Amino acid sequence: PRDGLRGAEPGSRPRDTDRAANLGRDQVLVIPVVARAEWLPDDARPVLIGLRSALLAVALAGEHGARLARGLGDKTPVVPASVTVDRARIKKALAHTQPVLGDHESKLLLSAYGVPITRQAVATTPSAAVRLAKTCGFPVEMKPWSADVGADGEARVLETDIKNAPDVRRAFAAVASRAGLPVGVPVIVRVTPPAGRAVSARIETLGSLGSVLVLDVPGADGPLAAPVPLAREDATVLVGHVQATRTGEAPPDREALADLLWRAALAAADQADAVETIELLRVVVAEKGAVVVDARAERKKRR
Repeated sequence: PRDGLRGAEPGSRPRDTDRAANLGRDQVLVIPVVARAEWLPDDARPVLIGLRSALLAVALAGEHGARLARGLGDKTPVVPASVTVDRARIKKALAHTQPVLGDHESKLLLSAYGVPITRQAVATTPSAAVRLAKTCGFPVEMKPWSADVGADGEARVLETDIKNAPDVRRAFAAVASRAGLPVGVPVIVRVTPPAGRAVSARIETLGSLGSVLVLDVPGADGPLAAPVPLAREDATVLVGHVQATRTGEAPPDREALADLLWRAALAAADQADAVETIELLRVVVAEKGAVVVDARAERKKRR
């Protein structure tokens, strides 16, 4: 694998790897291992250089075998007995008829399956917003309660570091103006998210692959993906790419993120008849725990 595998040159005789595609279930492909590159044989056989390459090859082969056994594409979702699903919360989240579920409704849906979300509520007046902010505990964040704010507009309309009641009343009008909405529309008041590594994810249908979860980790080599319903093993592999951003910083809680993604994928699979896509626009992975900060979902289009 990678730089540890030496293969044949173009035009050489058939190699062991050429026969690998025709191997049966009970047949074995043997690849030699040498300690150093200068000990490579003179023929064109593929050879692994070093124990690390050999162990990596075994690990990759195991992952590939497990992936083949699980298969690709949609499967009938089975909600494990260990997951308590709040059906009343799902009904409330899907009660709105708009084609796009905003942040609040999407989080209601996710939280019904145990996905950690920011604690928040909707305020229809400045006074109600002040009461909610005091309940959440200052400082808080505010943004419009509207599905019309797209994924690219979340940061633009968000008001952060609101520390007192006068700031809440000012932000009540400011977030609506930024979104191009009439002043006085309801707003979301939420606790300030914890510090941590920010990632995003999207659950959607990709042609013959079926439903897929795509994880975007800033700094990783492109997006990472796995089929939905998400296997625990796949979730663990995906979150292994989430690293601390600075040397000496505590590692992010990858186990919590894996569980969050697994539950979000379970929600998407279980509600496949009602929901087309679920976007976890911002997930913060702290030293302890992970939480969905911004979310959005699209309803299934009626045919």
